[in-house]
Amino acid sequence: MPTEMRVFSQSKFHIVKSIFLLLVSVFLPANVSAQDHKDLLTSRYSEAQLGTMLTKNQDWVTLPAYTQRSFWDALPSGIRESLIKQGEASLPFKWDVVKATDIMEFTRTGNRNTMQNPNSARKSALQNLVLAELAEGKGRFMDQIINGSWAICEQSSWVLSAHLPVTKGFELLPDITKPVIDLGSADAAALLAWVHYFLKAPLDKVNPLIADRIKYEVRKNVLVPYYTRNDFWWMGFNERPQNNWNPWINYNMLQCMLLMEDDQAVKVKNVYKALQSIDKFTNSYKPDGGCDEGPSYWSHAGGKYFECLELLHHATHGKLDVFAHPLIKNMGNYICNMYINSPYFVNFADASAKGGINAGMVYRYGRAIKDSTMSGFGAFYAQKGKMPGAGTIEAVITDLTTMNEVLAYPAKEPLIGSYWYPDNQIAIAREYPGSKQGFYFAGKGGHNAESHNHNDVGTFILYYNGLPCLVDAGVGTYVRQTFSPDRYKIWTMQSAFHNLPIINGVQQQNGAEFKAASAAFSSTAKQVSFTADIATAYPAAAKVKTWKRGYQLNRGGAFVITDDYVLNEFVATQQLNFLTFCKVVETAPGRLKLTGENFVLIMQYDAKQFDAEITHIDNNDPRLENIWPGGLERILLKGKNTSVKGSAKIEIKKG
Repeated sequence: MPTEMRVFSQSKFHIVKSIFLLLVSVFLPANVSAQDHKDLLTSRYSEAQLGTMLTKNQDWVTLPAYTQRSFWDALPSGIRESLIKQGEASLPFKWDVVKATDIMEFTRTGNRNTMQNPNSARKSALQNLVLAELAEGKGRFMDQIINGSWAICEQSSWVLSAHLPVTKGFELLPDITKPVIDLGSADAAALLAWVHYFLKAPLDKVNPLIADRIKYEVRKNVLVPYYTRNDFWWMGFNERPQNNWNPWINYNMLQCMLLMEDDQAVKVKNVYKALQSIDKFTNSYKPDGGCDEGPSYWSHAGGKYFECLELLHHATHGKLDVFAHPLIKNMGNYICNMYINSPYFVNFADASAKGGINAGMVYRYGRAIKDSTMSGFGAFYAQKGKMPGAGTIEAVITDLTTMNEVLAYPAKEPLIGSYWYPDNQIAIAREYPGSKQGFYFAGKGGHNAESHNHNDVGTFILYYNGLPCLVDAGVGTYVRQTFSPDRYKIWTMQSAFHNLPIINGVQQQNGAEFKAASAAFSSTAKQVSFTADIATAYPAAAKVKTWKRGYQLNRGGAFVITDDYVLNEFVATQQLNFLTFCKVVETAPGRLKLTGENFVLIMQYDAKQFDAEITHIDNNDPRLENIWPGGLERILLKGKNTSVKGSAKIEIKKG
């Protein structure tokens, strides 16, 4: 071989090798983390190891005791007074029973709040009284704390009516011989466990039977069932995919065990059982860390998982520590990446467009994973007056102990320029990275069997200057139908009420097999795009071969929606649906003016292809009204093309 040919060949070899090594360096970490997070805790720690690490007493508690008056008396006067006033407001609280008919109402009408509202009011009143007594320290609230603790102990079941097993042919009531652990019972148990921890000594001065009763009821209602059963679906031992119930309940159960279990061997065994259960949650989590339940559920999914890890870290005096794992970092970063502009977050499925964060928890999560953006985000919300935040009793007190540190930390609003979740197929982008100005969009692929699923494969949302334009309605007030076989009869769950097409007169269908194909994302300084073939999200009746939906954000320009489709057969004209919080006026054929809060946008389309129809959607639901006051507008672009092939382009420009 001539010398120049050998040089060229070697040069080409080195180029190819360099490209290969670059690709390996880019893709290998994701692949490693994908394999590495299976049984994340139990593959690293055995039950025997846990036994050597787990504290034998309550010295793991980092919260100030009732007797630590130097802390409570030194609280900022405004915060201390607020805690005491909330307790004073609960002094006249009547500890009325949660009636049998309150529980039955769920099967009679589907209304779950008839039971949940008085049930929650009792727990809130008790928590307010305890926080007030801790803050004041004079015993003024003790009688009502005793009444509240006793009343909750006397309650036949702490389980929320919507979560009770239904006996066919009978009205809904709890079977007290078969306690159920759900979100409600675990939450009540953890509250009582903290009451016992903080106030056992003054309760014992009144009568030791009070603290004994608390301990007995927590053990009967949740600890014994947890110790003896493996068949609660949220434990994950049946291989069912997990959602926020898993870390949320396990977090409360860990608190109960660590605060109330005296037998160390039993404690070790069942704390390890919690580790095994929590691993089922992360086993079903995708490596990119995206939460398919959405940001408004993240605090009780990824966020609650962090609190489990934080609790275990405390209870082992720092020996159980997996905060450096890539999955845990990805799970934390998710909440930053989904932030649009307070109070708005990206919302798909049942997630709400308006949300917030537990500022203290997000700050601590960021510190644990050594991520300054996440810690700065917590500080940003805290400095907006969101600290101490609302939440469980230990969350409020933890905020009180870390408040000065959080408020002194440099605030950072995470105005992420673009991000792509390849496993969950979520794309986000801002027109101007680091700024709320201009367009913001988020699009999704995925499938129609995600947790809290809506039939929404391929949908998107569009904001302008941080305010809503084209939106996802979210979900209304939870009723029996919400989690029943009739779920997809609710309009907010249907693809026709998302920013999606109706194909040949047919909507998308629910099920894991109805999914996006060929999802792709790209981002440059000038342009961000997301495309997916959504034909596979529609049933056979849609008679569609391909439907490539595309979103393109031209930075400094416009937002463009494209559709390219091939049908197997023409049945009915195609229809493009858009849901908006703007006021909509057709100013000319092919031109709609969208007027939002302090902005005007123009939606342009080919009037030869479509006729526009604008209808108003009344909320008729308090939860939706809180998010979208006055209701939403639905834009229907009714197609005129009768061929089996077609394409369309809709451009949204600044008005």
